[in-house]
Amino acid sequence: MMKRRCIASGWVLWLGLIFPTLHWAQVPPLDSLKQEVTAAVDSRKEFTQVVIDSIFSFSELGFQEYQTSKFLTETLEREGFRVEHGVASIPTAWVASWGNGKPVIGFMADIDGLPETSQKPGVAYHIPLIQGGPGHGEGHNAGQAVNLTAAIAVKNLMRKYRIGGTLRLYPGVAEELLASRNYMVRAGLFKDVDVMLSTHVSADFGVSYGPLNTGLVSTQYSFHGMSAHGASSPWMGRSALDAVEIMDVA
Repeated sequence: MMKRRCIASGWVLWLGLIFPTLHWAQVPPLDSLKQEVTAAVDSRKEFTQVVIDSIFSFSELGFQEYQTSKFLTETLEREGFRVEHGVASIPTAWVASWGNGKPVIGFMADIDGLPETSQKPGVAYHIPLIQGGPGHGEGHNAGQAVNLTAAIAVKNLMRKYRIGGTLRLYPGVAEELLASRNYMVRAGLFKDVDVMLSTHVSADFGVSYGPLNTGLVSTQYSFHGMSAHGASSPWMGRSALDAVEIMDVA
């Protein structure tokens, strides 16, 4: 509950900071807006929990988040967001937008699961729901739930008081594979974004900014050896393991 309130209040704070052209005489003071959006978030706690549980039940691996993406985009479309599917040539990637003009506020959270992390909720030791099945071992089922609740609450506030700007939501597809954001950047999906707010479950509540948790580049190498008779012609053999060790240490 505290996290949902802080995220939604953060949206309102950004509205106050990056909408300098607002005619604030027509809009309640910032503290009143915070109270209003907090109440809106509280009223949607059941909705937030349904989103969390639904994504948890899907538990789809990277690039396989079809049910997750369908559920999220259909929910956003019902709330009046415009959704573009299959962005950056990624079938499970999408962009959901509401509003028009500047500033453009982006909100992102990961949606993929992990292999062999199926787990019964509320249990502190390993009991898989499906033996060997995937799960959400890093809280990726909660991030988009927080995003949706905050975005819908702020959207309703912006519409009520005729506040200009664009809200935009993105999915972190295949985050565990380090394999989607680079393509989304190349596709220009963030070029006009003024600020990006990203949500991720952690051990404690914290807020940070700047170039943090930079991505990695994964490369896969294959080593091919050659078998030979160990007594009659050992010199004909070639060890793939030796090549791996040489590359590792040399």
